[in-house]
Amino acid sequence: MNRFEVRPACAADVPTIHALIAELALYEKEPEAFVLSQEDLLKHGFGQTPPLFEVCVADGGAEGLLGMAMVYTKYSSWRGPCLFLEDLVVREPYRRLGVGKALLTEVLIMAANRGMDRVEWMVLDWNEPAHAFYRAMGAELLREWWPYRVSGSALAAYRRGPTFDTQTD
Repeated sequence: MNRFEVRPACAADVPTIHALIAELALYEKEPEAFVLSQEDLLKHGFGQTPPLFEVCVADGGAEGLLGMAMVYTKYSSWRGPCLFLEDLVVREPYRRLGVGKALLTEVLIMAANRGMDRVEWMVLDWNEPAHAFYRAMGAELLREWWPYRVSGSALAAYRRGPTFDTQTD
């Protein structure tokens, strides 16, 4: 591996982006949870304005895409706009060669140049290589914040409209 270029993804990159996300789902021991199609990625990231997410890729030329970082803008009611790093994936043969560092650096530059307050992401508790990598990049672990999620049938129950009682909530 000689060189690679970090660049914004284009619609033609979607098949590889999809494959990288599938690789991440397998690494994170949840391959069955990954149900997003290539068509979904095309529609949400490249087929609407504004897109729901952005991707930068590490392009190795003849070696193809080596990795990617997917981000989207979120808003902190305390601090203003920030970026959320949804996925940072580097193909196995190209790990520990600076690809992940280059992708994360590009995301941090993007946020800084847009005047955002911060970049946030989540890491599984058992993923020590990722924890070490992010700490080396200057990230801090926020132990006091715990993620919550409503999904699947619990979320589907809300399709009928509000289910809360405004008199008691």
